[in-house]
Amino acid sequence: MTTASDDKKTIFLLVEPSYMIPFWFSRSIEGLEDVATKHKCTVKQVASVKDIDPSENAIVILGTTRNWIRETIAVVRRYSFRIILIGAVPSKYGEDISGTMYGSKSTIEAMVLYFHHHHRRRIALIDINPNSSNDVTKYETFLMTARQMNMDISFTDVYFRDIDSQNPTENFLARIQMYDSVICSNDFSAAYIISYAREHDIKVPDQLFVAGLGDIMLCRYTCPSLTSATRSYYEAGKQVFDIWRALNQNPDVESIVTTMRSTIKPRGSTAFLPVVENDITASNESPIDYEDVVPSVTKGSEGIRAIHNCLSQCDSLDMLIIIGVMKNDSNEKLAEDLLVAPGTINYRLKKLYKNAGVSTKSAFADLFRLHVSLDALIKDSESFSEH
Repeated sequence: MTTASDDKKTIFLLVEPSYMIPFWFSRSIEGLEDVATKHKCTVKQVASVKDIDPSENAIVILGTTRNWIRETIAVVRRYSFRIILIGAVPSKYGEDISGTMYGSKSTIEAMVLYFHHHHRRRIALIDINPNSSNDVTKYETFLMTARQMNMDISFTDVYFRDIDSQNPTENFLARIQMYDSVICSNDFSAAYIISYAREHDIKVPDQLFVAGLGDIMLCRYTCPSLTSATRSYYEAGKQVFDIWRALNQNPDVESIVTTMRSTIKPRGSTAFLPVVENDITASNESPIDYEDVVPSVTKGSEGIRAIHNCLSQCDSLDMLIIIGVMKNDSNEKLAEDLLVAPGTINYRLKKLYKNAGVSTKSAFADLFRLHVSLDALIKDSESFSEH
């Protein structure tokens, strides 16, 4: 097996500063570190490009904030390093940027086949942005796969986002009784549909299957939990090592981009029914644009986005605090139960409120109780503590 050249044993990694390291950050870094160790290489995280050996050829940048990524890339280019990006679509930042991205075509195919296999025939695809090339790929694939399966599905079963509407899904909601399943363009819309169904006595999954795309952290905590298309952040980290090694071995190669498949993670919104293998193979994948997966801001989805933003920045102590708040525990009881100082609780709560876009404890509790399963949070925290 070909190995990285002897003089390139350190992979320099620039990571976007964050109050809490998001889960996917950690998993991507873990994947990169594990495969690097197998090849007797090390991963060195640095805070500045100035900390990188100027003789390096390729370095890795990990981040999601557009401005930070652009500014960092601009600085790195001045040092003539070749750039490998994790966390954003490489092509958005130039033809010279390498990295990994996720395809959407195979994901939609797999989701339609999953529903079909479990005898769901009236499927809707919702919250599609007609101005997004990525979303155009989604609905074209949706219709094509339905035709291949001889399903009675047409263009009228695709619900496009209307920027003038108070809710991006209101046209679908007016016809929701027509369907036995719905694929949402993102997990935010799917979580909203679950909440709407609960409020209108539509039983998920008995009457309606609901699935999203993206597998954000919130999927584990909706009621029922949300089936979604997962992204293997660990595998993405491993792929970054292969890109780094190839760039070091091939100085004439300007950039390398790897497109990865997503897989379906069955949860309560589809009765935890298993995924089966199929014989339809996707081709000509289109990249997921991470800006496109965020729905237009509405009263319904705004709160769900706020919860996701909050959860994605939580560590284990934060999760236990959230559980306590949802149970209406006082700050004093939280401090006593969690064996921390009252000042720590107050500091953490302020951060949680800010990340959730609220200013009071009662507003925070109401927001989470509306969309999040307390039992799921407790179960997850117990599982985490066991490890």
